[in-house]
Amino acid sequence: MRQVSRRRVLGGVAAALLLGLGGGCSSSHSHKKVETAKVEDSWMARVPPDQMDDVRQAQLVVSTAEEQQERANVSVEDGKRDLQVAQGREQAAEARQQASVDALSAAQETGQADAIDLAQNDLAQANTELAAAKAETALNEKTVTTRESVVQVRERERDVANAELAQTRFLTLQRTGDVRAQQVDGDELARNLEEARAKARDAGDQVDANITEQEQAQSTWEQLDAQTQAYGGSGEP
Repeated sequence: MRQVSRRRVLGGVAAALLLGLGGGCSSSHSHKKVETAKVEDSWMARVPPDQMDDVRQAQLVVSTAEEQQERANVSVEDGKRDLQVAQGREQAAEARQQASVDALSAAQETGQADAIDLAQNDLAQANTELAAAKAETALNEKTVTTRESVVQVRERERDVANAELAQTRFLTLQRTGDVRAQQVDGDELARNLEEARAKARDAGDQVDANITEQEQAQSTWEQLDAQTQAYGGSGEP
């Protein structure tokens, strides 16, 4: 009898636990709020047109950001072509400098002072031209790096614009009293926007750093190019 009673008690406890778990799950599902970070286009289609001004403005910002990103990509390609031209000039300057070295060696073999002086002056000019050519290549490399970082900024700005659009759509839907706005996780939309803005700020800081290096390279090239022009004008240092 005690065994039967024990089985009944255990069976009753198990049943109670199952009922309790089942009831808990049922209660949880009945109060669970389905949330998403996306406002469906079909929902926005029911927003009155006269209440869509903010959304249209946000869409325009996205379009502008995408255009700026494409322009930045084109600028990078232009910079790469300029770099190739500069590299070609550097190679030509290296060849001229080597020819001047060979000419000086030949002049020294003759032992003639005038020929040696002329060859030395020519080599000095070739060295200056090579230094300027190298500086021009370095400048173009820095320029490409800067423009590539600008592309990153434009991409981050596009992400910010998209995040702002998503939030604007949600707020517009909410303002019109559409109950489906309750299904949207507004907090997540706000977090997404703040994260996008933070990444855009970081990308902007990188551009500033790259511009500083580019300006330094620009200054170096201008100084060496001026020396090259001085040689070209007078034929001597």
